[in-house]
Amino acid sequence: MKYYLVLLLLFFSFNLFSQISLPTFHATQNVKSVVNNFQVGDPLIIAGGGGGEIYQVAPHSGIHASISETGNPGRNGTAGGSNGTGGLSTRGGGGGGFLTDGGEDSRRPGTRGRSFANGGEGGTRPNDQNVGYGGFGGGGASIRVNNRITDQGAGGGGGYSGGGGAGANNQSHGGGGGSYNDGANQVNATYPNGNNGHGKVIITQGGSTWTFTTCGASGKTGPTQNQCNSSYSGTNLAGNVTLVDGIQHWTIPANATYTIKAYGAQGGTQISFNSRVGGQGAVMQGDFTLASGTVLKILVGHHPVNVNWLNGGGGGTFVVLSN
Repeated sequence: MKYYLVLLLLFFSFNLFSQISLPTFHATQNVKSVVNNFQVGDPLIIAGGGGGEIYQVAPHSGIHASISETGNPGRNGTAGGSNGTGGLSTRGGGGGGFLTDGGEDSRRPGTRGRSFANGGEGGTRPNDQNVGYGGFGGGGASIRVNNRITDQGAGGGGGYSGGGGAGANNQSHGGGGGSYNDGANQVNATYPNGNNGHGKVIITQGGSTWTFTTCGASGKTGPTQNQCNSSYSGTNLAGNVTLVDGIQHWTIPANATYTIKAYGAQGGTQISFNSRVGGQGAVMQGDFTLASGTVLKILVGHHPVNVNWLNGGGGGTFVVLSN
């Protein structure tokens, strides 16, 4: 009798447990709610930035941004990040990812690119006018120690996963950042059809187009509210964009499917010797069904300012649901 009671209890327990819906987790942590099948706080689309350039030699193919979610390695350096992490560093600063910062050389703290989660600031260069900052959007800075060509490296690009920082010689380019696309009808591209210059975001729906830019800002930090007010004056973005620490916040105006096209920034160029240019940023496009009132966080990646010898990585461009 006891045997049959135990079996009966086990049957009812299993049947009850099977009806319980266990929580599922989306791509990011700390999920709060759902907006049209996307979790609030999730990335919608991210275009990786190109790796930084160094003088004398032609770039390796990995200097360009990746359209996969993994960042490219730096030449003679270290691996790019994966699953939203920052790129590693041997000399040049690793590019920041979506979730974590890039790596950095312990002798040059601050050269790593910051993750989107930590604000997306580009890496800070050493006190040397011949090396460059990383671009806003997680670009890693370049590094040159004691003017030695055997102890230097360009920075990795920012992105969903950061590009690796370059290694320790005069042929060391940074790796391009990885990208991410959660949309339908995807069209993704990198070199030779990637982006040159600063990043941007173009959103279209029906006959309307909204174009988000760096608002005239450059370098390792994002634009100010005044810069974007001036830049968007007279456009359909006038008065509709709020800046928070360089990240643009914009509200979806109506329930619809929107095409979002994100352009990652080009990696930093060096203008001495052969004037080699940095790696191209990725171009990522997808369709997203979004509800009226949904707020997007838009970080537009910066192309680093030109320098003489070796430069930082370009910033990734991020479009993320606000949390």
